[in-house]
Order: sequence, then structure tokens, then C-alpha cells
Amino acid sequence: MRARLQFLTLDQSPYSHAEQARFALEGGVRWIQLRTKNLSEKDWIKTAIEVGNLCRDFGATFIVNDSPRVALVAEADGVHLGPKDASPQSARALLGEFAIVGVTLNTLDHLSILSTARIDYAGVGPVRYTTSKEPLAPVHSEKSLQELIQGAQSVPCYAIGGVRAEDWKNLQRLGAHGFAVSSAIALSPDPLKSARDLVYLVSA
Repeated sequence: MRARLQFLTLDQSPYSHAEQARFALEGGVRWIQLRTKNLSEKDWIKTAIEVGNLCRDFGATFIVNDSPRVALVAEADGVHLGPKDASPQSARALLGEFAIVGVTLNTLDHLSILSTARIDYAGVGPVRYTTSKEPLAPVHSEKSLQELIQGAQSVPCYAIGGVRAEDWKNLQRLGAHGFAVSSAIALSPDPLKSARDLVYLVSA
């Protein structure tokens, strides 16, 4: 079964992407997504290799956001693609049959991608307003979020976008397999403790 908690690194954190990943990993998180929007490809690859090595040390899944090429060079476990990124088909062709390919689902219209390619998981949301993602898609109501999760059928869905620890039980009720956080760890005054608390929450 895939991990129920994903951590996405954040450009705006006072810590480097590798430092953020280490805090999360030492706290017990076993799914890390490198998410950066402001690095050159050279620095992006260097950072991805660094974060990937940390993930391997901890036996964690390592995903690169946006770029199948960076995922390939860094030997990541897979890639996460937004609606404007490369197609899942081309990503899998590059990364191989066993790569993890995830997609973002913000609206019911996005569900059509699930019928054109094999998708391993989906990020659904946003649950509420967050400053860690620009531009931000319209925030969901409980009803619209549940409709999106149900529309994904057998694809495991991770709620994302301003998710808080206290949301988890309700997100489970709506059908989410797990949830993803970024600022909850990356901007925490004690990121290691925050990671541990979130891991305890999903395992309780």
C-alpha cells in the first residue's frame, strides 16, 4: 500500500530542499516530492540527486515534480505532472513501465486524463487557500472534493492544498487515500516535530 502522507518541498522554506527532506525523513515520512519552480535545470538536477540519495538512505519513495527528464537523470521513483506539464504517456515512455506517474486533478474535467494513460495516484484539491502554490485552482467544497475523488475511481487520491492535521479523518471519510503537505513541515518552527506528529496522525 502506498504511503498515506506525502511531503512536498517548498522553495520559500528557510531550509534547503535537502534539509527539508531530511527533517521529513527523520520524522518518519516515507514519500518525498521535490517541488521547485525557481532552479535552473542544472541546479534542479543537482538538488534532485541529493534529495534522491537521502530518500534511498531512508527507504522512501522519491518523486520529482513537473520534469520527467530531471526524474530520469536523478533516478527518481517517478514524476508528478500538473495539467500543463508533459503527458503521462510521454513520461512513462521516458521513465519506464515501473515508474510512478502521478497527476494533479483540480476539476472534474481533469478526470479524462485517467482514461488515456495508466496513472498511479492523483493529487486532488485544493482543500483550502494556500500560498505555497501559485497560481492556485479554485478551492473545493467537501461535496466537490468528494465528487472528484469518487470520479477517480480506483486511483489513490491524496488531498492537497492547505491541508491541516485535523482534516485527516474527514478526508478519509470523503474517500482520500492520503494527503500531502508542504508548509506544514517546510515552514514549521520545528519541522522534525511537525513531521513526527503528522506521521503519528496517519498511522494512528
